[in-house]
Amino acid sequence: MDVMIKVLISLSHFIRQYSFLYFGFLGLFLLLMLILLIRKRKSNAFVIKNIKRLLSKDLDKAFGKIENSNLDIIEYFLNENNLNTNNYIKLSQYLSQPEKIRAIFSKMKAPQKHYRSEVIESGISILSKLSTPQATDYLITFLYEDNQETVKTTLEALSNKQTEKIIYSLIEYTNYVTDNNILSVLNDIFKKMGDRAAKMIIPFIYEAEPTTIIFYIDIIGEHNQKEFYQLLSNLLTVENPEVKIHVIKKLYNYDLDDNTINKIIALLEDKHWGVRSQALTFLGDTKITKALPLMAKKLTDKSGIVRVTATEALMEFGYDGIKYIFELAKKPDAPKELKEALKKQDIAFLIEALENVYQDQDKHHQINPDDKQLSL
Repeated sequence: MDVMIKVLISLSHFIRQYSFLYFGFLGLFLLLMLILLIRKRKSNAFVIKNIKRLLSKDLDKAFGKIENSNLDIIEYFLNENNLNTNNYIKLSQYLSQPEKIRAIFSKMKAPQKHYRSEVIESGISILSKLSTPQATDYLITFLYEDNQETVKTTLEALSNKQTEKIIYSLIEYTNYVTDNNILSVLNDIFKKMGDRAAKMIIPFIYEAEPTTIIFYIDIIGEHNQKEFYQLLSNLLTVENPEVKIHVIKKLYNYDLDDNTINKIIALLEDKHWGVRSQALTFLGDTKITKALPLMAKKLTDKSGIVRVTATEALMEFGYDGIKYIFELAKKPDAPKELKEALKKQDIAFLIEALENVYQDQDKHHQINPDDKQLSL
Protein backbone atom coordinates (compact mmCIF):
# COMPACT_ATOMS: atom_id res chain seq x y z
CA MET A 1 0.00 0.00 0.00
CA ASP A 2 2.86 2.41 0.84
CA VAL A 3 4.53 1.69 -2.48
CA MET A 4 1.30 2.42 -4.35
CA ILE A 5 0.86 5.73 -2.51
CA LYS A 6 4.47 6.74 -3.36
CA VAL A 7 3.91 5.89 -7.03
CA LEU A 8 0.71 7.98 -7.15
CA ILE A 9 2.44 10.92 -5.44
CA SER A 10 5.34 10.71 -7.91
CA LEU A 11 2.92 10.59 -10.83
CA SER A 12 1.09 13.61 -9.48
CA HIS A 13 4.38 15.57 -9.23
CA PHE A 14 5.31 14.50 -12.77
CA ILE A 15 1.97 15.68 -14.20
CA ARG A 16 2.32 19.06 -12.45
CA GLN A 17 5.89 19.51 -13.67
CA TYR A 18 5.57 18.12 -17.17
CA SER A 19 1.89 18.50 -17.93
CA PHE A 20 2.62 19.29 -21.61
CA LEU A 21 4.54 16.05 -22.09
CA TYR A 22 2.01 13.98 -20.17
CA PHE A 23 -1.05 15.18 -22.07
CA GLY A 24 0.90 15.12 -25.32
CA PHE A 25 1.75 11.43 -24.89
CA LEU A 26 -1.82 10.69 -23.84
CA GLY A 27 -3.18 12.42 -26.94
CA LEU A 28 -0.77 10.54 -29.20
CA PHE A 29 -1.75 7.23 -27.62
CA LEU A 30 -5.46 7.87 -28.19
CA LEU A 31 -4.80 8.99 -31.76
CA LEU A 32 -2.79 5.84 -32.41
CA MET A 33 -5.62 3.65 -31.07
CA LEU A 34 -8.10 5.45 -33.32
CA ILE A 35 -5.85 4.96 -36.37
CA LEU A 36 -5.49 1.25 -35.60
CA LEU A 37 -9.26 0.88 -35.27
CA ILE A 38 -9.88 2.64 -38.60
CA ARG A 39 -7.18 0.54 -40.27
CA LYS A 40 -8.74 -2.63 -38.94
CA ARG A 41 -12.15 -1.71 -40.28
CA LYS A 42 -10.77 -0.69 -43.67
CA SER A 43 -8.70 -3.85 -43.80
CA ASN A 44 -11.76 -6.00 -43.04
CA ALA A 45 -13.78 -4.21 -45.71
CA PHE A 46 -11.02 -4.81 -48.26
CA VAL A 47 -10.77 -8.54 -47.42
CA ILE A 48 -14.56 -8.99 -47.54
CA LYS A 49 -14.68 -7.30 -50.94
CA ASN A 50 -11.98 -9.61 -52.34
CA ILE A 51 -13.64 -12.75 -50.94
CA LYS A 52 -17.00 -11.76 -52.43
CA ARG A 53 -15.31 -11.40 -55.82
CA LEU A 54 -13.67 -14.79 -55.37
CA LEU A 55 -16.91 -16.55 -54.39
CA SER A 56 -18.19 -16.35 -57.98
CA LYS A 57 -14.92 -17.71 -59.43
CA ASP A 58 -13.46 -20.31 -57.04
CA LEU A 59 -15.63 -21.37 -54.10
CA ASP A 60 -12.99 -23.59 -52.43
CA LYS A 61 -10.40 -20.83 -52.55
CA ALA A 62 -12.91 -18.33 -51.17
CA PHE A 63 -13.75 -20.67 -48.31
CA GLY A 64 -10.05 -21.11 -47.59
CA LYS A 65 -9.61 -17.35 -47.36
CA ILE A 66 -12.64 -17.06 -45.05
CA GLU A 67 -11.25 -19.79 -42.81
CA ASN A 68 -7.87 -18.04 -42.52
CA SER A 69 -9.39 -14.61 -41.87
CA ASN A 70 -10.08 -13.11 -38.46
CA LEU A 71 -13.28 -14.01 -36.63
CA ASP A 72 -15.06 -10.79 -37.61
CA ILE A 73 -14.87 -11.81 -41.27
CA ILE A 74 -15.88 -15.42 -40.63
CA GLU A 75 -18.86 -14.14 -38.65
CA TYR A 76 -19.77 -11.79 -41.50
CA PHE A 77 -19.94 -14.62 -44.04
CA LEU A 78 -21.86 -16.88 -41.65
CA ASN A 79 -24.68 -14.35 -41.79
CA GLU A 80 -27.39 -15.61 -44.18
CA ASN A 81 -27.98 -12.06 -45.40
CA ASN A 82 -24.41 -11.78 -46.71
CA LEU A 83 -24.35 -14.97 -48.82
CA ASN A 84 -26.79 -16.66 -51.13
CA THR A 85 -28.54 -19.67 -49.58
CA ASN A 86 -26.54 -22.28 -51.50
CA ASN A 87 -23.15 -20.80 -50.58
CA TYR A 88 -24.24 -20.27 -46.97
CA ILE A 89 -25.11 -23.95 -46.57
CA LYS A 90 -21.83 -25.03 -48.19
CA LEU A 91 -19.78 -22.66 -45.99
CA SER A 92 -21.56 -23.92 -42.83
CA GLN A 93 -20.73 -27.51 -43.81
CA TYR A 94 -17.13 -26.55 -44.59
CA LEU A 95 -16.58 -24.82 -41.24
CA SER A 96 -18.33 -27.63 -39.35
CA GLN A 97 -15.42 -29.99 -39.96
CA PRO A 98 -13.68 -30.85 -36.65
CA GLU A 99 -10.35 -29.29 -37.60
CA LYS A 100 -12.04 -26.07 -38.77
CA ILE A 101 -14.00 -25.75 -35.51
CA ARG A 102 -10.83 -26.39 -33.53
CA ALA A 103 -9.08 -23.60 -35.47
CA ILE A 104 -11.95 -21.18 -34.73
CA PHE A 105 -11.76 -22.05 -31.03
CA SER A 106 -7.98 -21.44 -31.04
CA LYS A 107 -8.54 -17.95 -32.47
CA MET A 108 -11.00 -17.24 -29.67
CA LYS A 109 -8.49 -18.20 -26.96
CA ALA A 110 -5.49 -16.40 -28.43
CA PRO A 111 -6.36 -12.70 -28.90
CA GLN A 112 -4.70 -9.77 -27.18
CA LYS A 113 -6.34 -8.72 -23.93
CA HIS A 114 -7.70 -5.44 -25.34
CA TYR A 115 -9.71 -7.17 -28.05
CA ARG A 116 -10.52 -10.39 -26.23
CA SER A 117 -14.17 -9.71 -25.36
CA GLU A 118 -15.18 -8.66 -28.90
CA VAL A 119 -13.23 -11.55 -30.46
CA ILE A 120 -14.91 -14.04 -28.12
CA GLU A 121 -18.31 -12.52 -28.92
CA SER A 122 -17.68 -13.08 -32.65
CA GLY A 123 -16.50 -16.63 -31.94
CA ILE A 124 -19.62 -17.41 -29.90
CA SER A 125 -21.78 -16.16 -32.76
CA ILE A 126 -19.90 -18.44 -35.17
CA LEU A 127 -20.04 -21.55 -32.98
CA SER A 128 -23.76 -21.05 -32.35
CA LYS A 129 -24.38 -21.32 -36.11
CA LEU A 130 -22.43 -24.56 -36.52
CA SER A 131 -24.75 -27.41 -35.57
CA THR A 132 -22.24 -30.01 -34.46
CA PRO A 133 -21.58 -31.55 -31.01
CA GLN A 134 -18.00 -30.25 -31.11
CA ALA A 135 -19.13 -26.65 -31.67
CA THR A 136 -21.56 -27.03 -28.76
CA ASP A 137 -18.80 -28.42 -26.50
CA TYR A 138 -16.55 -25.45 -27.22
CA LEU A 139 -19.46 -23.04 -26.76
CA ILE A 140 -20.26 -24.47 -23.31
CA THR A 141 -16.73 -23.71 -22.07
CA PHE A 142 -17.47 -19.97 -22.29
CA LEU A 143 -20.12 -20.29 -19.60
CA TYR A 144 -17.24 -20.39 -17.15
CA GLU A 145 -15.66 -17.10 -18.23
CA ASP A 146 -15.24 -14.35 -15.62
CA ASN A 147 -16.80 -11.75 -17.92
CA GLN A 148 -20.53 -11.54 -17.18
CA GLU A 149 -21.42 -10.23 -20.64
CA THR A 150 -19.58 -13.14 -22.27
CA VAL A 151 -21.56 -15.58 -20.12
CA LYS A 152 -24.87 -13.91 -21.02
CA THR A 153 -23.99 -14.01 -24.74
CA THR A 154 -23.12 -17.71 -24.43
CA LEU A 155 -26.36 -18.48 -22.60
CA GLU A 156 -28.38 -16.73 -25.28
CA ALA A 157 -26.58 -18.69 -28.00
CA LEU A 158 -27.18 -22.00 -26.22
CA SER A 159 -30.85 -21.23 -25.54
CA ASN A 160 -31.52 -21.14 -29.28
CA LYS A 161 -30.30 -24.74 -29.72
CA GLN A 162 -32.19 -26.54 -26.92
CA THR A 163 -30.68 -29.98 -27.52
CA GLU A 164 -30.74 -32.56 -24.74
CA LYS A 165 -26.99 -32.14 -24.23
CA ILE A 166 -27.33 -28.36 -23.83
CA ILE A 167 -30.20 -28.68 -21.35
CA TYR A 168 -28.20 -31.11 -19.21
CA SER A 169 -25.18 -28.78 -19.41
CA LEU A 170 -27.28 -25.83 -18.22
CA ILE A 171 -28.73 -27.92 -15.38
CA GLU A 172 -25.20 -28.79 -14.28
CA TYR A 173 -24.14 -25.15 -14.69
CA THR A 174 -26.74 -24.00 -12.13
CA ASN A 175 -24.65 -25.69 -9.42
CA TYR A 176 -21.76 -23.41 -10.34
CA VAL A 177 -23.52 -20.04 -10.61
CA THR A 178 -23.57 -17.62 -7.67
CA ASP A 179 -24.32 -14.39 -9.56
CA ASN A 180 -28.01 -13.40 -9.27
CA ASN A 181 -28.04 -11.69 -12.68
CA ILE A 182 -26.82 -14.85 -14.39
CA LEU A 183 -29.30 -16.95 -12.42
CA SER A 184 -32.09 -14.66 -13.60
CA VAL A 185 -31.02 -15.13 -17.24
CA LEU A 186 -30.83 -18.90 -16.68
CA ASN A 187 -34.30 -18.92 -15.13
CA ASP A 188 -35.74 -17.14 -18.18
CA ILE A 189 -33.99 -19.60 -20.51
CA PHE A 190 -35.35 -22.67 -18.72
CA LYS A 191 -38.86 -21.22 -18.79
CA LYS A 192 -38.43 -20.48 -22.49
CA MET A 193 -37.44 -24.13 -23.04
CA GLY A 194 -40.75 -25.28 -21.55
CA ASP A 195 -41.74 -28.45 -19.72
CA ARG A 196 -39.15 -30.55 -21.54
CA ALA A 197 -36.36 -28.84 -19.62
CA ALA A 198 -38.41 -28.91 -16.39
CA LYS A 199 -38.84 -32.70 -16.67
CA MET A 200 -35.09 -33.15 -17.17
CA ILE A 201 -34.48 -31.22 -13.92
CA ILE A 202 -36.48 -33.68 -11.76
CA PRO A 203 -33.75 -36.36 -11.28
CA PHE A 204 -31.29 -33.70 -10.09
CA ILE A 205 -33.45 -31.86 -7.57
CA TYR A 206 -33.09 -34.21 -4.59
CA GLU A 207 -29.29 -34.10 -4.65
CA ALA A 208 -28.93 -30.36 -5.21
CA GLU A 209 -27.96 -27.73 -2.66
CA PRO A 210 -30.89 -25.78 -1.09
CA THR A 211 -30.25 -22.64 -3.17
CA THR A 212 -30.22 -24.71 -6.36
CA ILE A 213 -33.37 -26.59 -5.29
CA ILE A 214 -35.13 -23.23 -4.87
CA PHE A 215 -33.99 -22.26 -8.37
CA TYR A 216 -35.39 -25.54 -9.74
CA ILE A 217 -38.67 -25.05 -7.83
CA ASP A 218 -39.19 -21.69 -9.53
CA ILE A 219 -38.93 -23.40 -12.92
CA ILE A 220 -40.91 -26.56 -12.14
CA GLY A 221 -43.69 -24.62 -10.40
CA GLU A 222 -44.57 -22.85 -13.65
CA HIS A 223 -45.93 -26.09 -15.13
CA ASN A 224 -49.30 -27.33 -13.94
CA GLN A 225 -48.71 -31.04 -14.48
CA LYS A 226 -49.22 -34.02 -12.20
CA GLU A 227 -45.56 -35.09 -11.99
CA PHE A 228 -44.44 -31.57 -11.05
CA TYR A 229 -47.21 -31.29 -8.47
CA GLN A 230 -46.18 -34.59 -6.87
CA LEU A 231 -42.56 -33.46 -6.70
CA LEU A 232 -43.50 -30.21 -4.97
CA SER A 233 -45.72 -32.08 -2.52
CA ASN A 234 -42.82 -34.40 -1.65
CA LEU A 235 -40.52 -31.40 -1.06
CA LEU A 236 -42.79 -30.15 1.74
CA THR A 237 -41.09 -32.67 4.04
CA VAL A 238 -37.46 -31.57 3.47
CA GLU A 239 -35.45 -30.03 6.29
CA ASN A 240 -34.52 -26.69 4.74
CA PRO A 241 -37.09 -23.97 5.66
CA GLU A 242 -36.45 -21.79 2.60
CA VAL A 243 -37.18 -24.73 0.32
CA LYS A 244 -40.50 -25.39 2.11
CA ILE A 245 -41.46 -21.71 1.90
CA HIS A 246 -40.82 -21.64 -1.86
CA VAL A 247 -42.74 -24.87 -2.39
CA ILE A 248 -45.81 -23.51 -0.57
CA LYS A 249 -45.74 -20.38 -2.74
CA LYS A 250 -45.63 -22.47 -5.93
CA LEU A 251 -48.53 -24.68 -4.80
CA TYR A 252 -50.91 -21.77 -5.42
CA ASN A 253 -50.77 -22.85 -9.08
CA TYR A 254 -52.28 -26.30 -8.39
CA ASP A 255 -55.49 -27.95 -7.22
CA LEU A 256 -54.45 -29.62 -3.97
CA ASP A 257 -55.40 -33.10 -2.78
CA ASP A 258 -56.01 -33.95 0.90
CA ASN A 259 -52.53 -35.41 1.32
CA THR A 260 -50.80 -32.17 0.33
CA ILE A 261 -53.25 -30.03 2.34
CA ASN A 262 -52.51 -32.13 5.42
CA LYS A 263 -48.78 -31.63 4.89
CA ILE A 264 -49.24 -27.85 4.80
CA ILE A 265 -51.42 -27.94 7.92
CA ALA A 266 -48.68 -29.95 9.65
CA LEU A 267 -46.23 -27.16 8.81
CA LEU A 268 -48.11 -24.91 11.25
CA GLU A 269 -45.98 -26.66 13.87
CA ASP A 270 -42.70 -26.25 11.97
CA LYS A 271 -39.79 -25.00 14.07
CA HIS A 272 -39.06 -22.14 11.64
CA TRP A 273 -41.30 -19.08 12.00
CA GLY A 274 -41.10 -18.36 8.26
CA VAL A 275 -42.55 -21.74 7.37
CA ARG A 276 -45.35 -21.38 9.94
CA SER A 277 -46.16 -17.92 8.63
CA GLN A 278 -46.20 -19.01 4.97
CA ALA A 279 -48.40 -22.02 5.80
CA LEU A 280 -50.87 -19.72 7.57
CA THR A 281 -50.98 -17.32 4.63
CA PHE A 282 -51.58 -20.17 2.19
CA LEU A 283 -54.32 -21.78 4.30
CA GLY A 284 -56.03 -18.40 4.73
CA ASP A 285 -55.82 -17.49 1.03
CA THR A 286 -57.15 -20.88 -0.06
CA LYS A 287 -59.68 -21.00 2.80
CA ILE A 288 -58.95 -24.51 4.06
CA THR A 289 -61.73 -24.64 6.67
CA LYS A 290 -60.56 -27.79 8.43
CA ALA A 291 -57.34 -25.98 9.36
CA LEU A 292 -59.16 -23.27 11.36
CA PRO A 293 -58.71 -24.72 14.91
CA LEU A 294 -54.97 -25.25 14.39
CA MET A 295 -54.59 -21.84 12.77
CA ALA A 296 -56.31 -20.26 15.78
CA LYS A 297 -53.63 -21.73 18.05
CA LYS A 298 -51.03 -19.67 16.17
CA LEU A 299 -52.65 -16.49 17.55
CA THR A 300 -50.47 -17.09 20.62
CA ASP A 301 -47.39 -18.27 18.73
CA LYS A 302 -44.01 -17.31 20.20
CA SER A 303 -43.23 -15.33 17.03
CA GLY A 304 -44.84 -11.92 16.67
CA ILE A 305 -44.77 -12.21 12.88
CA VAL A 306 -46.62 -15.52 13.05
CA ARG A 307 -49.22 -14.02 15.41
CA VAL A 308 -49.86 -11.17 12.95
CA THR A 309 -50.06 -13.61 10.02
CA ALA A 310 -52.44 -15.87 11.95
CA THR A 311 -54.75 -12.92 12.63
CA GLU A 312 -54.74 -11.86 8.99
CA ALA A 313 -55.24 -15.44 7.78
CA LEU A 314 -58.22 -16.01 10.07
CA MET A 315 -59.79 -12.77 8.83
CA GLU A 316 -59.79 -14.34 5.33
CA PHE A 317 -62.45 -16.82 6.52
CA GLY A 318 -64.89 -14.07 7.45
CA TYR A 319 -67.14 -14.81 10.44
CA ASP A 320 -65.85 -18.41 10.69
CA GLY A 321 -62.35 -17.14 11.34
CA ILE A 322 -63.00 -13.95 13.24
CA LYS A 323 -64.84 -15.78 16.04
CA TYR A 324 -61.50 -17.25 17.15
CA ILE A 325 -60.06 -13.74 17.26
CA PHE A 326 -62.97 -12.43 19.33
CA GLU A 327 -62.72 -15.25 21.86
CA LEU A 328 -59.05 -14.53 22.48
CA ALA A 329 -59.41 -10.73 22.36
CA LYS A 330 -61.74 -10.83 25.40
CA LYS A 331 -58.91 -12.13 27.56
CA PRO A 332 -56.73 -9.60 29.46
CA ASP A 333 -53.52 -11.23 28.22
CA ALA A 334 -54.55 -11.23 24.56
CA PRO A 335 -51.55 -10.64 22.24
CA LYS A 336 -50.95 -7.02 21.28
CA GLU A 337 -50.73 -7.95 17.57
CA LEU A 338 -54.30 -9.23 17.71
CA LYS A 339 -55.57 -6.07 19.41
CA GLU A 340 -53.78 -3.86 16.88
CA ALA A 341 -55.30 -5.83 14.01
CA LEU A 342 -58.79 -5.34 15.41
CA LYS A 343 -58.24 -1.60 15.92
CA LYS A 344 -57.56 -1.28 12.19
CA GLN A 345 -60.95 -2.78 11.30
CA ASP A 346 -64.00 -0.66 10.58
CA ILE A 347 -66.21 -0.41 13.69
CA ALA A 348 -69.34 -1.18 11.68
CA PHE A 349 -67.72 -4.39 10.42
CA LEU A 350 -66.77 -5.41 13.96
CA ILE A 351 -70.31 -4.86 15.25
CA GLU A 352 -71.77 -6.84 12.37
CA ALA A 353 -69.21 -9.62 12.92
CA LEU A 354 -70.01 -9.78 16.65
CA GLU A 355 -73.71 -10.14 15.91
CA ASN A 356 -73.13 -12.88 13.34
CA VAL A 357 -70.58 -14.79 15.42
CA TYR A 358 -72.84 -14.99 18.46
CA GLN A 359 -76.25 -15.24 16.83
CA ASP A 360 -76.34 -19.04 17.03
CA GLN A 361 -75.48 -18.92 20.72
CA ASP A 362 -78.19 -16.28 21.28
CA LYS A 363 -80.79 -18.77 20.06
CA HIS A 364 -79.99 -21.07 22.96
CA HIS A 365 -79.28 -18.70 25.83
CA GLN A 366 -79.05 -15.02 26.62
CA ILE A 367 -75.50 -13.70 26.20
CA ASN A 368 -74.28 -11.27 28.84
CA PRO A 369 -73.49 -7.98 27.04
CA ASP A 370 -70.11 -7.93 28.80
CA ASP A 371 -69.15 -11.10 26.89
CA LYS A 372 -69.17 -9.08 23.70
CA GLN A 373 -66.85 -6.39 24.97
CA LEU A 374 -63.36 -6.61 23.51
CA SER A 375 -60.39 -5.48 25.57
CA LEU A 376 -58.84 -3.25 22.92
